[in-house]
Amino acid sequence: MTSVRIMTLLLALALLPAAVHAAEDASSPRSLDALADDVKFQNGLGFIKLKMYDKALETFNEYLEIYYNGNHRNEAYKYIAEIYFNRLEYARAIQYYRALYEEFSNTEPGVEAFFNTGICYMKMGYDKEASEVFNEIIENHRESAFRQQAELQLDMLNILGE
Repeated sequence: MTSVRIMTLLLALALLPAAVHAAEDASSPRSLDALADDVKFQNGLGFIKLKMYDKALETFNEYLEIYYNGNHRNEAYKYIAEIYFNRLEYARAIQYYRALYEEFSNTEPGVEAFFNTGICYMKMGYDKEASEVFNEIIENHRESAFRQQAELQLDMLNILGE
């Protein structure tokens, strides 16, 4: 527990010069809000670099809770989902990939998150659910780069299902 506190303190000290400099440049409350948004998100990234994934999850979840209109929401969702994916906790990864898709469904990161939902379903052995996700991408996101990947995944599921 003491090492976590020391690492947190070191991370805060590392970010302090940037925060002080940005605060000096801040001329409005909006600038301070943006600074706080960035610092909170950067803390989560710092924990990832330190391989402190539980602290990163905690920090990114706090970020999502506090900064409802934050500049880094899509990235926070993505990092959380990736941590769970890498831990083979696919059901939890799906939860965050779906949240990212619901909030950013008309963006490429949103479609990528939805595609990753299908991959999670495949890893869990839920081929029917994966097929539904990939078909929805093909039908509703024709201009997305993930459309072709969804088609390839469907072809693979069809081959495996034969």
